[in-house]
Amino acid sequence: MTGRSSPAVPNGTARRAPGWWAGVGRVVFALAALLSFTGNGLSFYIGSWKATDLPADAGFSGGFAAGWEHMLNQPTYFTFLANFLVGLTSLLLAIRPHRTSDLFHALRIAAVVCIVITGVVFNVLLRDAPPGTPVEYVNDTIQHLITPILTPVVWLLFDPPGRITWGRIGLAAVIPLAWLAFTLVRGPFLDWYPYSILDVPRMGYDGVAVYVVAILAFFFVVAAVMWVVDRVLVRITGSRPR
Repeated sequence: MTGRSSPAVPNGTARRAPGWWAGVGRVVFALAALLSFTGNGLSFYIGSWKATDLPADAGFSGGFAAGWEHMLNQPTYFTFLANFLVGLTSLLLAIRPHRTSDLFHALRIAAVVCIVITGVVFNVLLRDAPPGTPVEYVNDTIQHLITPILTPVVWLLFDPPGRITWGRIGLAAVIPLAWLAFTLVRGPFLDWYPYSILDVPRMGYDGVAVYVVAILAFFFVVAAVMWVVDRVLVRITGSRPR
């Protein structure tokens, strides 16, 4: 009698625990998506009443007037792109956590790495004057502090392990490279660049290339750390890479 009944409790607990944790993860993913989309929504709102600011000593003089012009330009900022990727992939994971497509996991890698880059680069290289209004302060806090810190933590705790491969990392790198190419190609036509580190008229392409190469190297360093951590999680959990 004892031999038949004692294994039932641990086995039942083992079946319930992963399901409970997965349920918590779906809620966390949903909240992460809401946070990211809120930040982007605030960016649209700020663009509706505020024109672009020229960085100090900018070599360009173009910009966008407050209203539809600046609102429609918001998705061209790397910060907006990174937060959008976090929001999109988090929402999809909240709907269905166990995804196996290469495209999705490349997007997820890009989301995590790009939002980390956003937080580090903005706070180390680009932050100057504090936000001027409460709305700008909230937007800045969400997009440049909370989401860049929260996203890798959520990935570590709740993303299914075994999804990081070098092939997917290479595919993920296409996103920042495409953004960079788009930004540098359209810059001369608009006489405007979104960040001072991309100010080609002031620094030249050689000067900009120093920042670009450093940031791309940082991209692959962060992605490599994700790969190592993912391998460790696969061993700990006994999951199979997919």
